[in-house]
Amino acid sequence: MLEKNKKNQVAQIILQAVDYIKLGKQNLARFLKGSESKKIASLSHKSIFGGLYWHNISTIENFIEQLEIIGFIERIQIQNYPYPISYYALTKAGKKALEEKIEISLQEIKIQKPTTIGESEMTSLKMLRQGKTPTEIAKERNLADSTVHTHFYRLIVNGQLTSSEVIPKDVIDSIIEVRSKFEKQPSLKEIKELLPPEITYEQIRCVTAEFFREKVNAN
Repeated sequence: MLEKNKKNQVAQIILQAVDYIKLGKQNLARFLKGSESKKIASLSHKSIFGGLYWHNISTIENFIEQLEIIGFIERIQIQNYPYPISYYALTKAGKKALEEKIEISLQEIKIQKPTTIGESEMTSLKMLRQGKTPTEIAKERNLADSTVHTHFYRLIVNGQLTSSEVIPKDVIDSIIEVRSKFEKQPSLKEIKELLPPEITYEQIRCVTAEFFREKVNAN
């Protein structure tokens, strides 16, 4: 019974945290875990600090992603030199869910990380930060576009990059819209079949990596 109650509390705890503080996904997850990192320590006096201590950070990040996808929280972009940053805020539906204590079912997904980031991935990241496009990076490094996007996929899963930095917003929105039609996590092939032909598997992998933090394939 205690375990069931904990599961039912997860969404409400995250919504409360989003309502209290302005943090991005990684720092919000650390806050809910009760991290002792310097960035989070100053917020330890908040009543919801460590509210999901029994989950690991990757699992908490996944819960946050699910709440974003189903429309209870949203990312607010703010300009910041040299790159824009974002924080989470409640949507209208999120505010209602928090006020009325609506039960929201979230799925605990086991996170499977890809191989660790290597020198090649970091070189692609450095070139991207210099303002080069994925196509330019592939050409200069004599690599296939798909290889560069695989670098981005690994960087995204490991928290070094976001899909919005390498994938156009309209493409991200299309992928998320199609993904939301499935009750269970679909394969890349299932998502691809419902998207315009110009959207590639590599782009789908990058977006999927950020929102679900686990490997998917086209089989």
